[in-house]
Amino acid sequence: MVRAVASALCVLSLLVATPSAQQPAPASSADFTFRPESSRWVPATISGGGDAFELVWPDTDDEDWHTALLAVGIATTPAGAPAATGAAPAPTAPPAVPYVEISTGSYIDRQYFRAGETGARWLNLSHLKGVVAPGTRVALRAGGMTIGVGTSALRLFAAPRLAGSVLVLAPHPDDAEIGAFALYATTDATVVTVTSGNAGSPTYEAVYGENQAAEQYHFKGRIRVIDSITVPWQGGVPPERALNLGYFDARLATMFETPDAVVPEMYGPNTDIAAYRQYNFSTLMPKQSRPSTWRNLVDDIETLLRRVNPAVIAAPHPQLDSHRDHQFTTVALVEALARWRRDVTLLLYTNHADNNRYPYGPAGTLMSMPAITQPVELDSVFSLPVDADLQRIKLFALESMHDLRYSPTRQYQLAQGEGRTVAPEKQGPEPDITYLRRGPRSNELFFVYDQDTVRPIIDAFLESMRPRPAN
Repeated sequence: MVRAVASALCVLSLLVATPSAQQPAPASSADFTFRPESSRWVPATISGGGDAFELVWPDTDDEDWHTALLAVGIATTPAGAPAATGAAPAPTAPPAVPYVEISTGSYIDRQYFRAGETGARWLNLSHLKGVVAPGTRVALRAGGMTIGVGTSALRLFAAPRLAGSVLVLAPHPDDAEIGAFALYATTDATVVTVTSGNAGSPTYEAVYGENQAAEQYHFKGRIRVIDSITVPWQGGVPPERALNLGYFDARLATMFETPDAVVPEMYGPNTDIAAYRQYNFSTLMPKQSRPSTWRNLVDDIETLLRRVNPAVIAAPHPQLDSHRDHQFTTVALVEALARWRRDVTLLLYTNHADNNRYPYGPAGTLMSMPAITQPVELDSVFSLPVDADLQRIKLFALESMHDLRYSPTRQYQLAQGEGRTVAPEKQGPEPDITYLRRGPRSNELFFVYDQDTVRPIIDAFLESMRPRPAN
């Protein structure tokens, strides 16, 4: 591990520089970069060793910051490695997840990392706002890992303005709750879901007979549309301001490739989004028959922008979220924004990173920046605090989403008095990828842009999608 720490510190040294007008260099070719006018950094010193480290809070000149990220070199224990005592973990014990515990005064929280990671990462210290002053000693206790010592870079970001109307744009039912529940629960928000969620896992296959995929997935879409309209009420957004556009799950990339083509559902011939849009209470969009095309989707989003008139829009980050529907939801949004041409703050989020294992560690703990495989430029970062009461409400909002629960098949069979098993009972999401673990956190994390600065990341994403010529 000593050699790994040395390697991590070499990478970290690229992040650190004496104070100047220049930005510190990125940690590697795959790192976040920040627009100079949107944040600033100050040097901060980490000391200690073993599992006990300390940060003396630097003089930040003023308190005009909201989110703080500290660059740290880390070396974690690989997954499945023996504990420090040399004893092997019990066969049934879950793998240890490395963490840094951050504490000062009465404040304490943990940020978890992926096992086996080595290199420069970001430690989210945003919750120290209002807790620390220059000279405050912040304890950093490492578990299952170690961190580098020396001078590092503390990057500070101002909070975006959340005044005015907020539009949360979700690709599927439950995405708004996973990525932005606290945002919409604490602002004047409208929640719009793009698709019905009528694809994915065959959650209800045992309820339907063989060769009934179209019926099963229509039922799934109907249930999820109703969820997307009603669950936001748990966060204070009534059904009149929660809307599902009714487009089809897993079809947005295909629609983008042929903008005028009518694209049917994944598992059936239906091409009319009114099959799902009919369940809306909201009058923001009409319910009549409408073909599923890319141009209609962009037109619908433009109509929503004009009717909602948002000052802030939350949507997925196409370079950080690996789901195609998530990526192309934001592509459609940016096309609509190009027509609308109003000043708007974009808060982009990711619900699908690192094979659906990010963020790491148990529910209730801190989330920070995801690991990335390509350079990503950000204007700013916004870490929105979520207190314990709101975390509880968010947990039950997530649990209310049928698609995030374990399979209801066995309950259905028992209700029918059936002693047999129609199909092998599904175990539900693996414990390490369930959103009931990943969703409720002590913060929600957003990557901030405006209408002009988001365009380059859309262009970079679309360029990455183009086929590469054969050598």
